[in-house]
Amino acid sequence: MAFISKEIIDEIKSRNDIVDVISSYISLNDKNKALCPFHNDHSPSFSVHQDKQIYKCFSCGESGNVITFVQKITNSTFTEALKILADRSGIKLDVNIENKTNNAYSKYYEINETVNKYFKSTILSQNGLNAIKYLEERNISKEIINEFNIGLSLNNKLNPILKNKYEIKDLMDIDICKEINGKIYDTFQNRIIFPIIDENNNVIAFSGRKYLEEDLKDDTLPKYSNSKETIIFKKSGVFYNINNSLQNIKKSKEIIITEGFMDTIRMSSIGYKNVVAIMGTAFTKEHIEKILKWKVEKVILNLDQDNAGIQGTLVAGEELLKNNVRVEVIIFDDYKDSDDFISKKGKEAFDIAYNNKISFIDYKLRYLKSQRNLKDSVEISKYINEAIESLNKIDDDILIELKIKEISKEFDINESVIKNKLKNKEIKLVKQEIKEEKNIRYNKYDISELRILYLMLHHKDVILYFENHLGYLINPKKSSLAYKIIEFRNDYGYFDYGDFIDYISGNETLEETLKEVNKYPNKEEYTERELDEYINTIKEHSVKTRINALKKEMNETLDINKKIEIAKKIENINKEVLKW
Repeated sequence: MAFISKEIIDEIKSRNDIVDVISSYISLNDKNKALCPFHNDHSPSFSVHQDKQIYKCFSCGESGNVITFVQKITNSTFTEALKILADRSGIKLDVNIENKTNNAYSKYYEINETVNKYFKSTILSQNGLNAIKYLEERNISKEIINEFNIGLSLNNKLNPILKNKYEIKDLMDIDICKEINGKIYDTFQNRIIFPIIDENNNVIAFSGRKYLEEDLKDDTLPKYSNSKETIIFKKSGVFYNINNSLQNIKKSKEIIITEGFMDTIRMSSIGYKNVVAIMGTAFTKEHIEKILKWKVEKVILNLDQDNAGIQGTLVAGEELLKNNVRVEVIIFDDYKDSDDFISKKGKEAFDIAYNNKISFIDYKLRYLKSQRNLKDSVEISKYINEAIESLNKIDDDILIELKIKEISKEFDINESVIKNKLKNKEIKLVKQEIKEEKNIRYNKYDISELRILYLMLHHKDVILYFENHLGYLINPKKSSLAYKIIEFRNDYGYFDYGDFIDYISGNETLEETLKEVNKYPNKEEYTERELDEYINTIKEHSVKTRINALKKEMNETLDINKKIEIAKKIENINKEVLKW
């Protein structure tokens, strides 16, 4: 981690009020409380304390300051979170945020980055005037061109430049150029270029769209040509625009999936910042793994409205449901895709379509119905049987009941007939992403340690009292936390909970112990008598441990003088206890 002074860290924190920052990610109520974003919360247990500039969840024990919140909510490092907050508050933070790049592939990423810069500079040059005109006629502004790194390839101008710096073999390995009849040619020629960038901001591939008038008339040329699959580009796991949208996806816990680059760009341009595209209609297990990794709760499918798009939606929806992900679908029947729809009808019309999206099960039943002649009783029967088969695949009893009532009413068929056709299956319990922790039974020693630590964290006087009257704890992890609190106070001459969070950042053992302390139902107030009771309880454990060791030693020795000596030691220990 790059060194950043405490003064800079403090300035960044002071310029980013914790309530303002957290409320930009999650919805806080009037008392600055919310459902915890870090566990499966059912009632608001997440609380933000503006006066102390900290947050706490009294259910799962998560706590911290504005930096740790941004770290956890965006899955970023300490330095990355500082950079986010510095940028937000207009503070220049001169640190390099390194791409999470596989070093074995770094030379390929470097090549693609160089190529991408070339394409971008080309479209902004005199050579790009026709391409810019083509894009602007389709309402793609220069701002959008810049945001999505859209570029331009010329007629075999790239490889002569690159071969002076890179090996031709490396260029061919990632499909920047290719060999035909012994000659080297650029893979992309006379195309508007869309770079494909992964979630770590690595350029992994390119896609080129034809735009020249003579090429548009040539039906033998594909509309788009893509990089072939390479060592760094596997189409099955790629989301186009994930580099721009990932933070918004994590923040909203929702992802909109389209089929094409232009659909994604068009939706993003009217405010939908959590949108991505898959490379074609194929939705894979790699896509699902990423969606689950990002803790997405709802997927909104927005594939093309043609037959291939409909089939892709059905397959993707089924796979997502198997993984307990909520799925909804956007519908606009009279237009091929969202690019076409927004271009012709505008933002307001699309917003209406978005707000009227339907659940996946409704989408599937609607599709199944459209494939049947509902004037024919046999066809109706086939549809109902298909609908029942679809209902058998979901685990929501209430949704099943609602659909049974709808089908029964629509076709005037008894509900019991439909219910009897449903499989007699036990309702599966949906596995929680976050396992419910078993209630931990604490003994009096555990409780005393947790309370002492909590009071040390929130009352600086208790730190000194602990040092003077006890100075240790039983549990090694809790003892380490206590020593770290004292160390912070000694290093800086004061103690602040929010600053202490930064002090232990990256020490997983201390962070987990702190979480355990916060998870215990503590109260802020205390009395000296109460604190003495906790301290004496810890001492009692120490005394019992010493006495038990001495008794064991007494039982093991045959020397009568030794036994007398040990007995006196035990007596002296008991006398010391009476002085407490």
